[in-house]
Amino acid sequence: MNREMDITPAERELLTLLRMRPAAYLGNAVGLHSLAKFLDGYRVALVRHNLNDARILPEGFDDYAAKICTGQEAGARRWDSFLLEREPDGERALALFWDLLNAYLEENRCEPIPAPAQPPAELTHGDGIDFAGFTDMPRLAESYMRTFNGAPWWDRWDKDTALRRLQDLFRSPGYYGLALWEENLPLGAVIGRTERYYDGDCFQIVEFWIEPRVQRSGCGRRLMEALRTELTKRGIAKIYLLTMQDASTQGFYEKNGFAMQEGMCVMQLC
Repeated sequence: MNREMDITPAERELLTLLRMRPAAYLGNAVGLHSLAKFLDGYRVALVRHNLNDARILPEGFDDYAAKICTGQEAGARRWDSFLLEREPDGERALALFWDLLNAYLEENRCEPIPAPAQPPAELTHGDGIDFAGFTDMPRLAESYMRTFNGAPWWDRWDKDTALRRLQDLFRSPGYYGLALWEENLPLGAVIGRTERYYDGDCFQIVEFWIEPRVQRSGCGRRLMEALRTELTKRGIAKIYLLTMQDASTQGFYEKNGFAMQEGMCVMQLC
């Protein structure tokens, strides 16, 4: 395999999932325009996560698509414009994209993106704490549901709503998340976003959970310590959150150095 021309394992898994289940990621309007828009958003998220060197599509694919579709070099134009010029129908242009992408990968001695009849290879995590990426969200959504649909929250999440919430958080500006893994399954996660304030950046924890079966075993403390370490590296010292006034939630945060802000209240439009 030509590793210099290949894409990263995370982007390979994302493309595989996009080909396997396009409606789950692109919505009902499955076509090349929807795919290009989705990849643009994903690329922006990579930059925000300081992963500027990550490649979603292999280097040189713009020129390859241009030569196949028009016989000329790409210039300042992008791959999707050439495909839509050759095939205006969005769904047929999407099928053409997969054909051209795989032809280019195979030409450079790289593995192709499998067709829907072939099961995708799942990106695996070793035991411990790792970055919570986009392709981790389905597994994290299952863990999220198992936790928050029980005591003391008694929420009513289902697979679709939990997955949509976590994917929306991933796409939000300043996203950062860590998950604790064991045998490639999440035991919990901390997810939030960086925000600019007048005296520097601060970080809001939007979601933090540990599955009930491993609570009070030190998992939450490990995740919180890992988060503080990573944020310190980024020059972020202030971390805040909103939580229930419950002994099992408020008490945990107080043990980990958080203090209630006097004079603050949460208001909701009824």
